[in-house]
Amino acid sequence: MLRLLLYGLIVMAGPVSAKEWFVSPDGDDVKGTGTQEKPFRTIMRLLNTSTGVVGAGDTVTLRGPAGRNTYSECDVRLRVPLTLRSYPGERAHIHCDIANKETVTIQIDAAASRSRLSNLEISGGYYYGVFVQTDWYKGEGEKLTGASDILLEDLDIHHTGRDGIKITPRSNRVTIRRSTIRHTGAIYPPGTPMERMNADGIDNVNGSGMVVEDSHIHDVVTNGLYFKGGASDVVVQRNRIENTGMSGILVGFDTSPEYFDLSVNPQYHESVRGIVRNNVIRNTRYAGIGLYAAKDALVANNTIIHAAQRGHAAIYFGITFQDWEADARRPPTINPTVRNNLVIQDGGSCVEIRWSHELGGLSALQGGSGLDWNGYHNTRGACRFVDRRPGSAFAGSDLAAWKRHSRADTNSISAVFEIDGTGRPVPGSPAIHSGTPLREVTDDIERRARVAPYDLGAYQSAPAQAAAADRGK
Repeated sequence: MLRLLLYGLIVMAGPVSAKEWFVSPDGDDVKGTGTQEKPFRTIMRLLNTSTGVVGAGDTVTLRGPAGRNTYSECDVRLRVPLTLRSYPGERAHIHCDIANKETVTIQIDAAASRSRLSNLEISGGYYYGVFVQTDWYKGEGEKLTGASDILLEDLDIHHTGRDGIKITPRSNRVTIRRSTIRHTGAIYPPGTPMERMNADGIDNVNGSGMVVEDSHIHDVVTNGLYFKGGASDVVVQRNRIENTGMSGILVGFDTSPEYFDLSVNPQYHESVRGIVRNNVIRNTRYAGIGLYAAKDALVANNTIIHAAQRGHAAIYFGITFQDWEADARRPPTINPTVRNNLVIQDGGSCVEIRWSHELGGLSALQGGSGLDWNGYHNTRGACRFVDRRPGSAFAGSDLAAWKRHSRADTNSISAVFEIDGTGRPVPGSPAIHSGTPLREVTDDIERRARVAPYDLGAYQSAPAQAAAADRGK
């Protein structure tokens, strides 16, 4: 009877209310209680498995007064759903010295799904600044998932050992917004050959539903961001990606077969239904935007400036090898839509479709390229278009010849597209009113509504600009 009575009291009381805990550089892990008046000194005092007191749904607020805002801690690990944030009006800095090998700065476990990191500076980590962990693996883990429904907002992630953010298989619906990711690859000594480095801004392997928006990724050692390994329904929008050692945005890439979930993706597509829209990509050594084994991708209203300085092309159809394993499928890209993009090159190719003789012959594209209503310009002469597929090989700098060969880009134009320092076309630019409506693109990089007549690139002109463009035509 007593047991039943106690059970009834618990049910009536409902769940324990979530708490807010405080951590401060002036706090005390021994005498503190975690209140605003008596904060703890370290984050790990709350999160450590032996001393931690944080519960699911709690908020951990870090004080970050100017000049005294750094928490030198590694492997800050979220094991339950919680919010980790800075105190309003301040910004706390969590730093993990890369001399601490085999570490990350912040790890989010699968059991911490629905967690949120907000308004934090995050640096270091021998491997990653933020590591979104998974319990999914081939063998006995196919029914498990990774950390999902994660919100990463208003972060400054920099000087990480390798990637800024690492997302692992079945870590679905991670949203990254209003964040800066910069200066990755700190573990690599100067002069390390590019082929030996792996330090992307965002590395997503089979994490579906990711959204990356309104962010700035720059000065990264390898790629700005990619989503591969079968990642589906990813949206990358309204970002600026600049100064990358390899590519800007990759829709798919090249993944080891053990990371594919063949129950939903038996053909080994690297990306499914990915959307890349309203981004500015500038100064990449290789592809500005690359498509690798991508199915049903949309690449629309992006501005690509001075990409492919060492190889590939501003818009590049690449090949995936998937470790050359016998069971892998290595499919070509199929059914892409590539519209309203503005490409301004400084010598690099504008479009390339790859083919390789390896493994009996691999093609980067099957069927049509989906290219149309794009604008192309090369400041060093005419744009170069390349199709390396046998039977349809083409390499030339004549847009009209490219149109006849590819049966694509029918409404695309070649002109001098003058832009300002942000990538916005100046008044009178031929990019204004040269686009076509797309139901998937309703705004621009500044959230300005897209209304007829439509523009090329990431920016939609203001009415005054549009009127000036019309007068010039």
